[in-house]
Amino acid sequence: MPGTMKLLLVLLFLQVTPGESREVTGYIGENATLLSGADPSRTLSTINWSIYTNNTYIATLSKGTIQLEWFDRYKGRLSLNNSSGDLTIRNLTSKDAMQYNVGLTDTERHNSAHQIDLKVKQRLQKPTIDTASLPAAAGSCWWQLNCSSTDKVNDLFWHTETPSVTFISETHPGSFAVIVAFLNSTENQAEFKCTSIRKRGNSRESTFSVVTLKCGDDEPKPRIYNLVLFVFGFFLGVALTCLVIYRREICMKTSTSEDANTAV
Repeated sequence: MPGTMKLLLVLLFLQVTPGESREVTGYIGENATLLSGADPSRTLSTINWSIYTNNTYIATLSKGTIQLEWFDRYKGRLSLNNSSGDLTIRNLTSKDAMQYNVGLTDTERHNSAHQIDLKVKQRLQKPTIDTASLPAAAGSCWWQLNCSSTDKVNDLFWHTETPSVTFISETHPGSFAVIVAFLNSTENQAEFKCTSIRKRGNSRESTFSVVTLKCGDDEPKPRIYNLVLFVFGFFLGVALTCLVIYRREICMKTSTSEDANTAV
């Protein structure tokens, strides 16, 4: 092999950067950006993002044109940065969790390739709050508040900064937190916050739900409300009765007419 050809092959080999693998974590329903790893000092001319071992394209840049409609599952959910080569996937689903490959070529014909392993997780869901009022003297009220989580959590607890509220009891049976609270005012509202915490290794995730209560919120509707319902129900019953009688008379007339025609 001529010396010039050997030198050319060596130069081409040196211009290709070996693939590097990185891991990215995203969450269902949110966006995730996969970094291409491109050298910011270089200008990219070609970007090829692909999946699977057969390198199925999902996003490309070629001759200044970005193409994002290669694969049906990603249509309308991708954004490609033509400067950095970074790929953003919107509205993540569990099916998006896989290995992504990116091949880059800059204007100096330098090639590089990288692999990104995308992990898709479900964020900790907000806890559910249920409330029930308890009998109390005038000018005050009792509330029982139940907080539960559909996720497996390490801790679940209540908190309030309303000074007119007193916590009587609080229990944590599994994924539930129950309190009985006393509110000694019918004028002020009380805000209750239930927080859930989940720990995974060195990571800690928390979320919360809030409910605002006031004495009298659970009182029955005023009598005028019940009266309106009664009147409406009464007239509706009368109308239905008239309709039934009217249809019965029509049926009887029709039957009589048919009998007369048969006799003739």
